[in-house]
Amino acid sequence: MKTILTVSRIFTGFVFAFSGFVKAVDPVGTQIKFEDYFEAMGLDLFMPYGLFFSFLLNTAEFVTGLLLILNSFPKPASWAALLFLVIFTPLTFWLAIANPVSDCGCFGDAVKLTNWQTFGKNIVLLILIVLIFSHRKTIKSRFSLKTNYLFSSIILLIVLYFQYYNFSNLPIIDFRPFKTGVNIKENSTVPLNAPKDVYEILLNYKNSQTGEIKTFTVETIPDDTLWIWESTEEKLLSKGYEPPIQDFFISNLNKEDLTETILNYPGIIYILVLHHFEEGVNNIKPSIKELAHFAEKNNIPFYCFTASVESEIIENKHKLPENIEICTGDYKMLKTMIRTNPGIIILKNAQIINKKNYNKTNINEIKKLN
Repeated sequence: MKTILTVSRIFTGFVFAFSGFVKAVDPVGTQIKFEDYFEAMGLDLFMPYGLFFSFLLNTAEFVTGLLLILNSFPKPASWAALLFLVIFTPLTFWLAIANPVSDCGCFGDAVKLTNWQTFGKNIVLLILIVLIFSHRKTIKSRFSLKTNYLFSSIILLIVLYFQYYNFSNLPIIDFRPFKTGVNIKENSTVPLNAPKDVYEILLNYKNSQTGEIKTFTVETIPDDTLWIWESTEEKLLSKGYEPPIQDFFISNLNKEDLTETILNYPGIIYILVLHHFEEGVNNIKPSIKELAHFAEKNNIPFYCFTASVESEIIENKHKLPENIEICTGDYKMLKTMIRTNPGIIILKNAQIINKKNYNKTNINEIKKLN
């Protein structure tokens, strides 16, 4: 039994620690997922606190996981893990049934699971943690109380600083489709020979005598005149190829589509990303004028992507140099492209060759990119 408990504790701890780590790499991503949940549940009043819940969840998962692995504070750690699973197992069951959000986000963008896979994972973990919890009094830490406090304090400080660093800069590991090195055009295109969705046509017929409704395929349509067609539906048999990037769409303030213009440009493009235009433009460093002048002098297209409404843009656009063309795009798409506001992305032949928090970037480094 001791071996089973040890393996269960380490395995459960690893899953918790990994889940907390990959979400702590990108706390804004977890914030977005919380906002998806709040929207699906009609809990709009919690939307402004998504980032707080992100930091809280990621920290709690990571600390709980490492405490289980190290067997430090085994009783509180087992309580914490049990509480997690008592809350999230029913939640993931609801997600699997209702499917309001396609991806639970339990492993951030690092590992994608369906809602049913997530529920199954939680069932396995729940069984293991119940086993650990029921024997918690027999599990003894090899460390002294002072050492346990030291371990937990260090872990807590590290994970909080780690998240803050990733939030203030950019995720140190980018699991998203717009990571540096990706060619947006290639990753938005479906290859000619790529597998396509395969559907089965189902035909519902009603028996004119008994009222029975029965489903037939195209090959098994009844010849009997007693059966009268009611409706037709399609059943997805296999999912075809989906490009990693499906939502890259950019238009200027005149509502003209610039997507192909940007993706087909043969050279360097500067893109300033301001998710919220007023907030971003008010916080941007004055060096933006120098960079804009450099771009104009060297015939480098310079765009600003934002998700703000037109009235907010018009009111504040005078704060940007005139040669920066302001464009609009979907908020989540822009947040996926780069987490910081303001952020700077450098494209070359549609490939992302660099991206950073603009206010933490030396513009001389940007000028050297070609």
